[in-house]
Parts: sequence; C-alpha cells; structure tokens
Amino acid sequence: MDSSVYDDIGVRRVINASGSMTYIGGSLMAPEVLEKMNQAAGAFVFIEELLAWASGEIAALTGTESGLVTTGTAGGILLSTAACLTGMDRKRMRALPHTDGWKNEVVMQKQHRIGFDHAVGVAGGVIVEVGEGDSGTTIDHIEAALCDRTAAVLHVAIDPTPTVPLPEVAELAHSHGIPVIVDAAAELPPVSNLSAFAEAGGDLVIFSGGKEISGPNDSGILCGNADLVAAATAQAFPNGGIGRPLKVGKEQIVGLVFALKRFADLDWESRMAHWQRMAERMVAILAGIDGATVDVALAKRGGRPLCIPRTRVRIDEAVVGHTVNELDELLAQGTPAIAVGADAALKEIWLNPQHLEDGEEKTAALRLRELLEADGD
Repeated sequence: MDSSVYDDIGVRRVINASGSMTYIGGSLMAPEVLEKMNQAAGAFVFIEELLAWASGEIAALTGTESGLVTTGTAGGILLSTAACLTGMDRKRMRALPHTDGWKNEVVMQKQHRIGFDHAVGVAGGVIVEVGEGDSGTTIDHIEAALCDRTAAVLHVAIDPTPTVPLPEVAELAHSHGIPVIVDAAAELPPVSNLSAFAEAGGDLVIFSGGKEISGPNDSGILCGNADLVAAATAQAFPNGGIGRPLKVGKEQIVGLVFALKRFADLDWESRMAHWQRMAERMVAILAGIDGATVDVALAKRGGRPLCIPRTRVRIDEAVVGHTVNELDELLAQGTPAIAVGADAALKEIWLNPQHLEDGEEKTAALRLRELLEADGD
C-alpha cells in the first residue's frame, strides 16, 4: 500500500475481504467520482435545485418516477416511513413523531426484522411483526395484520427462512390501498435490481449508496412513487421536518449520482469474471490444510450481494485449534489487518474479492493459511 493519511494519523488500514461493510468504510470511490465531489465543493448552489436534478437522474437510472438522496438506508427507512404516515399533510409533518390516532402501523415479516428498522419508530411508526420464526411467514399472516391502522408494509430484500416474496406482498398490500417500502440496501449488483424491486411492486425502494454503487458511505437512494417521494423530500433537508438531521451535503449528492451513473455503465461480466479468478486463486492457496475445506461458492445468507463469487473455508474447529470467531479476530488484529466474513453458526469463513486490490487476495489467503496451520498456538 502507498502511504496515506491513515498512516500519518496512526489509524490502521484494512485489507477488505469482507465486502461493502459500513464498519470498515463501505466502498472506495473511483477517482472520477471524487473529482466530481471536489468540483461540487467549489461553489454554492440552491440545494432544492440540486435535489431536483438528482431526483431526475435517479428516476432515469432506476426506472421509477422520482428519487431522493438520503443518508444511507436507515435514513431512507425513516423518510419513507414519514412519507407514508403523513403524505403531503403539513400539519402531520409538523406533528411527527407523535402519531396517536393516525394510521401508524408498519407491518413486517418476522424474518425481515433488522437492527436498522428502529428508524420506523423514530419517524413515529409502530412495527407490527408477523410470522412464526423458523416455520416462516405466510400471506395469511400478513393479511391478518392489515387493518385501518396500517400505514405501510416494510419488506426487506432478504430470503432466510420461508418468507412471502415481494410480488405477493405488494399485490395484497395494494388491494388494501397500502404502500410497500422495500429495503434493498445491499442488493446491487446486478444492475437489473435498480428497477426490479419497483417493478415487483415496491412503492418506495431504498438502496445504499456506499456499497457496490461505490458512492459516499454516508449516502443512499430512495426512489419510487412520485407522490410518496415528494412527501419524503418535503420532510428532509433543507426543510425543517423530521428528516432535517439527516442532512446530505452538496458534495455527497453529486458524488452519489455520478457513482450511480458509473455503476450502471460498468462491464459486469468482466468484473464477475475477475472476482471469480481472485476467488479461485485464494482456493489454491488454502487447499490441503487439515481441518479446512475450501471452495468457490455463492453466499446463501448474510453475505450480500449473493451473486458475487467468494472463497468459502469450512472449519473443523477442533482440528485447527481456533474457533471461527477467534480466527476472525486474529485476522482483524494482525498487520496488515484483514476483514473477512465469519459465520460462526456454520463454522465458515468467507473471503470476498469484491474490494480486494490486485495482490491482496494472496496476502489475505496466506495469512489465513498461516493461522489455520498454527494449531491454536
């Protein structure tokens, strides 16, 4: 690695074999995106004009009616919830998060509950959880929860235990006049997903800007129905609504849009092939270790997006002398620090090539091999 500001300030840099994870900074922005952000920093503009430009660009690229730049996906959940609670009723906007007597319930499948859905309550929504844990959720569970207090359904684009797919959820919700919010934070690539969730019935769709779009880590996209996006925009900066604390700088707005344009134009067949070769090289380095079985695979849970080939290392903890969590910690505390995907329940470590620079896959795999052969010393 070349010298950087992090060396100057004594903060360790990380070899990222984990993915577009917020805890290590999301993604790296391309030089051309950073240049656009630098240009944006050099002048004053009317933010509402800039937001209107961004909305048009996002709408065109996602195939939706309108768009808004948000502070990541959690900010998008908050603003989406607020939009569904108030519509364009200014009196209700001023009242948030106090929603007693309103339609304020947001229905979620039990398997879709995530730490970030706290944003629903911040906006003034009340989550109604449906489903039966390991046995899954059925359309009947959702229908039973819909009532005259339901303001929205929040659908998270994950598929662990049996869940009701988005098209069925949307058809049911729309038959009751209820909008559907889709959290698709880490569902890019493929590029087709930019429009897929809206086409499947999502009225408001949310993407992270700091994952594979490779925009600013503190940015996100909210897109969809024009009336609902307008209600969200009316409550976001530079206005004084409940979304005012979720301010996005002019530099982030410009950076996010140009990163999205770049993302849509990339040669994804070539990128996938490059990642496949990286994953195969790591398999070759890690082959033949007692207590470890290694292959190239697609993650089936947790490791979003699921379409990127990764190196999977299945660990026999008794043989290698370390638990998966211990190996994860040792990699993170080493020099250089290495971030990986660790699944303690399945006793697997995943090496994701998505954000590895050329040559870093060798460094990561050799360090893991060293730890696996150390017999717990």
